[in-house]
This record gives sequence, structure tokens and C-alpha cells, in this order.
Amino acid sequence: MCSILGYFNSKLSFEDIVKYNATMSHRGPDNSTCRGYSFLDKELVLCHNRLAIQDLDIKANQPMENDRFVLVFNGEVYNHFEIRQNLKHQSFITHSDTETILWAFTEKGLAAIDDFIGMFALALFDKVEQKLYLIRDRVGIKPLYWTFQSDEFAFSSEFKGFSSYLKENKCDKAVVQFMSLGYMPKDATYFSGIYKLQPGYILEFDGKDIKQKKYWELPSSKTNISFESAVEDVERLIHSSVRYRLLSDLEVGSFLSGGVDSSLVSAIMQKEASKNVKTFSIGFENPEYNEAEHAKAVASYLGTDHYEYIFGAKDVMDLLEDFDSYFDEPFGDASSLPMMLLSKITKDKVTVALSGDGGDELFLGYDRYFITTKYHNYFKKIPQIPRALISKIFQATNIDKLEKLAYPLKNLNFINLYSILNTAVKPWELEQVFNKEFLHNCYSNNIDFLDLQEADLQLKCIDDLSRLDFYRYLPDDILTKVDRASMAYSLEARVPLLDHRIVEYAYSLSEDVKTQYGKKSILKHILYKYVPKDLIERPKKGFSVPLKHWFRDELKDLVFDKIDSLDERFNKKEIRKIANLHIYKNKNYEYILWNLMRVK
Repeated sequence: MCSILGYFNSKLSFEDIVKYNATMSHRGPDNSTCRGYSFLDKELVLCHNRLAIQDLDIKANQPMENDRFVLVFNGEVYNHFEIRQNLKHQSFITHSDTETILWAFTEKGLAAIDDFIGMFALALFDKVEQKLYLIRDRVGIKPLYWTFQSDEFAFSSEFKGFSSYLKENKCDKAVVQFMSLGYMPKDATYFSGIYKLQPGYILEFDGKDIKQKKYWELPSSKTNISFESAVEDVERLIHSSVRYRLLSDLEVGSFLSGGVDSSLVSAIMQKEASKNVKTFSIGFENPEYNEAEHAKAVASYLGTDHYEYIFGAKDVMDLLEDFDSYFDEPFGDASSLPMMLLSKITKDKVTVALSGDGGDELFLGYDRYFITTKYHNYFKKIPQIPRALISKIFQATNIDKLEKLAYPLKNLNFINLYSILNTAVKPWELEQVFNKEFLHNCYSNNIDFLDLQEADLQLKCIDDLSRLDFYRYLPDDILTKVDRASMAYSLEARVPLLDHRIVEYAYSLSEDVKTQYGKKSILKHILYKYVPKDLIERPKKGFSVPLKHWFRDELKDLVFDKIDSLDERFNKKEIRKIANLHIYKNKNYEYILWNLMRVK
């Protein structure tokens, strides 16, 4: 795992680019290298920070090049030894996946990407054709950002790699999106002119123009297969995925929360490993949120070497400064705090850890999918006039859940219902948080959920909600959290459930097959072959954090300090009312307050 950085036709000196590369040394503390190349009679500087996982020898350092290409690469291609067997070139001097990738592109061109099983964000410079390519993995596990300003092109694994003059302007629209969603969706970032390369995309830069094309997407058709066959196929694919992700010259551990996904990954990992694996979990001092005992019970049954850390409000205070520096732009998923601590304790024992992320999106594990469908089917039976009356009654109740339902009751559609379950600040509540003129300048029309998500999907069923989350919430929130939190401590996190073979298979299954015995039933049927059902079956809490309590106690002063510091974009009078209602009237606005504290 590493960081990559590149500058073309830059105002910066070579020495300054080296310094910017050093700001990401936490992603790769084992080697740091920058080299310059001639690109259309101008200079292209490619940089790399290496976290050595496969082939620890210095010969595997990057940039790596042959007569045709130069490669800088962040990630892992787990099947690279198999790829080597099908290449004409056999004079390999390392056993690193970087060298395999370099020669695969040399022989097959960009089509080589179709053979890769793994996670990757890479830059490939074609010295002969004088073109630069950026490629991001199919799911978006590894980050990659780019910008083209005043004839200067740059790319980086994190925003730290960009010079300050490339980050001068903030994107107003992104601020609104962040406050509502807790992250920036699609290719948007907090900085005007800096963009994410989207998952499954290739960017081509010829020194003057940029072209982007999508090389992979979810299957659109469904297979006719039984539940039993699906269970058998998915289990086989997960075993294969975990085996691939044990490829390392260093020890591999596993995150274990005690839930379905992490327990399944840990169980199969223990089955595939030749010795007891190390598992890691985190709990909270507040017993309402603490699930560490469940993880410990699963670890005991599996026979893993288990480690845990109990997390409190003091840890939040200690982490806040580091949190913002590692995430670079506002990031609203508060579970990234315990994720950072989990990564820190894990790094003390291992350098690689498997994570169970992705199961809820692929196999329909989120309650909100089913609640949306349930309410929609129920409300549409009520005629419009009675619905409008009920909406007014709900608005006047001063009961949080009923107030939230008031808007979708009056304006009934799948989008509005889903948005009340999936956003911190609802589209129709944003005027409370922002100055009305500022908000109108960002969104001249009424804002709805699809506007905020920048989604091009029509949401009509559970499968549509799942696909929306796969393309937005998963890469822009969950995987961003895992990447930043783990790399902050030079820990490589691997996500076996997001092997693209599993992803493609999962989205080829019908909704009926996936939910034949309830939500996420395919994964549960596999898990219960390895772990007793009574160790897993309990209400799902997720990786939640007791923010609402901390804001009423330890973090209270920080909330009001932050409100005082907000600029004219925000409606500080209304925000103070929200804060007072949360702190003194037992209303819950934890997500609004947390997102506000992250705004810069």
C-alpha cells in the first residue's frame, strides 16, 4: 500500500514536489522516490511512497519502468503470479505485483486491466505515445484525485499532495452536499477544480486534453438461479477472495466486530490460514454502543488471537486534530474515529488487515432498504388529501421521527422516503442550516435526494437503492473512511467481499433470491456453517459512535465555539437553536452538529 503523486508542467520546483510527496509518507514509510520524465518537451514528475508488503527488496520500489512505460501504483493485484504465467516476458527481477502490472500493460495495453483482481489506483506514463493514464479500481477501494489548472496537471492519493495554490477555492455546492450526506459524492471534492477519478474509470491525458471512459460497471441483467446454488457459489467466491488476500510477505490479521460480515471474513480466513490469525476489535465505554463482548465471543469460538480496545470521549478529543489532517477535506462519518483507533492497535501487531465492508450493499443488509419499501407501499394506499392532512399533523407534533415523515408524506416518492433515512440534514431542512441566498446560488431549484447524490438512477425498488449506495455511499464514505483511517497508521486494509467477481455475482442475483430468508440471508447461511447462530443474531447497531451523549457533555463547548466561527454561508441563529435543542431539550441532532464541526 502506498501513495502516488504526479505533476506535469508545474510551477513548483522538483524539490518542492518532493516535499509535497513527503506529506503522504504515512501511506508508505518504507521508501520515497520522485523522478522527472520528458513529456511533450515539458517535465512530468512521478512520485511514490512505498509500504512494502510484497517483495520487500529495494528492486521493487517505484517508479518502475521499462522501455515503453513508467508506473506508479497504489494497491495490490492479488492474482499477479497467475497473470505472469500468461505473459511472454519472463525475465522478472522481482516478485512484486508492480513489475507484473508493468509488463502486462506492455504486452496487452490498457486491456490488461480486465485481468486484475485487486484494489488499485495507478498512473501509467507511455513514453512512446507521450500519454499519461490514470486508472482506479472497479469499486473505488483506493483513492485518486486529479486537477488541470492553468495548463498544470497534477494527481495525488490525498489532497496533501496538491500545492496550496491548486486548493485556493472551495466548492460551495460541495459544502451543501457534505452537510446533508456527510461526504462529497461522485467526482466532487471540497476544492473547486480538483476531482476524484471515479471507480472503474480510466483518464487519458495527452498534455492538452483530458478524456475519461468507464471500463467496468455492474451487470444489468439477472440470472435465474436458486437460493441454494447462490449460497454455494458465493461461499466458493469468498474462499477464493480471502485466499488471494492472504498474499503477503508480512503477517495478515482481521478486523472483527462480531457482526455478520467481519465474522464471516474472519471465519473463512481462519479456515484458510495455516495458524491462528490475529483479530482486532474496538468497543465503547458507553454500554449502549459497546459490542466488543460479541466480537470476543466469536473470536473465542474461532480460536483466533484476539485484541480489543475500549474507546471513550477522551480518545475523541485526542484524535480530533489528527482526524482533520488525515482526511484533508470535511468528512462526516463519525465511525472513522474508532476506525482510526482500531487501525492503530492493529498496526502494533500486523501490517495488513482484512475488513468485512461491502456485505450490506451487495447482499441487502441495510434496514433502510426495507423500511423505505414498507412505508412507500403503506403511504401510497392513502389518498393525497388525507396524506397532506396527516403531514400537517406530523409537522406540529415536535416528535423528531414524525416531523421527518411529514415531507415525504405530502410529496410521496421513493427518493423522499429514502432521504429521511440516509441523510444527516434532509433536503427540505437545509434552509435551517444555510443562509437562504447562499443555498439558492448553489441550487436554484428545490433540492431533492438525487440532486445531492448527483445520481443518474431512477429509484424504484430495493435493488436500485443498493446500486445507488454501491456507486456513491460505498466508495465516497465507507471506503474513504477505511482507506484514510488505516493508512494514517501505515496499515493496509483489504476488503475481500468487494472482490469484483463477488460484486458482479451479487448484482446478477434477483432481489427475491437475496432476501429469501430475510436481509443478507445468503451471507448468514454461509456464516452459520462456521459460527453458531446464537453468537451473531441480535439487533444490528453498526459501527456507531455515542456522539449524541458526548455533545451534551465533553464536546459541548466545542460545539458552540464552532458555531461562533462559522461564516456567512451558514444561518448561525438557527444552528444555535438546533444545538440548544440537542443539548438541553433531548432532541437528537448529532449528525448535523458533527458535520458542522468538520466544515472548514
